[in-house]
Amino acid sequence: MDTNSTSSSIIVRSYQRSDLSACHELFTEAHRGYNNPMSYINSHLQGDMADIEKNYLQIPGGHWWVAVSTEDNRIVGQVAALPMHLGDSEYYSRAPEEQRDQTCELLRMGVKQDVQRLGVGKKLISTLINFARENGYRQIHVTTLTCMDKANGFYQRNGFIKGHIQKKSLSNTPENTNDENKSVNNQPTDTIFEVGAIISDEDQRLMKLLVMESKFIYIQHYHLPI
Repeated sequence: MDTNSTSSSIIVRSYQRSDLSACHELFTEAHRGYNNPMSYINSHLQGDMADIEKNYLQIPGGHWWVAVSTEDNRIVGQVAALPMHLGDSEYYSRAPEEQRDQTCELLRMGVKQDVQRLGVGKKLISTLINFARENGYRQIHVTTLTCMDKANGFYQRNGFIKGHIQKKSLSNTPENTNDENKSVNNQPTDTIFEVGAIISDEDQRLMKLLVMESKFIYIQHYHLPI
């Protein structure tokens, strides 16, 4: 399939209320593809994604977009942004004070499997970058799991810079596994691997395991200066 023709047949527009079920389906499909538990998926479908207008479009500095195929009017991708104090309050509290309110959080990124690697995600990211600049942000922050190879590759191809890796135990919070990972409790204290740190062979092995196969998750942080 030709990348240019596919990209040109995609429009990116703001979320509309009638898009809700398609957005839920896309989010579920993306995370079931990595065998992420339904408890995590449902926590978002019934949480921030239950009312996208209220939790994203009505938030100053926040938004939600969908990518729509002009050929069949199908929603094939989505992405959202929030001020970092809402999108990732934990990271917000750790970030340098001068960066906190100049950084937005990229959330709920997803592209239908049949149109991946055809420019849809890049179009969504470009839209979000333009929005971020227009709203005074200087940087975009996003997280994903180290085991999510496609997501990591996508962010790196689109210029995102690798930050630290955060190791969290799931032993006491089996329902709180995630990708962009704002809901995992700090039980016990997280381990932080800074950029360039020496990571043990065992941790490197565990980083590749899917969520259901491990007692830990490893959250890869990225940022994109704009």
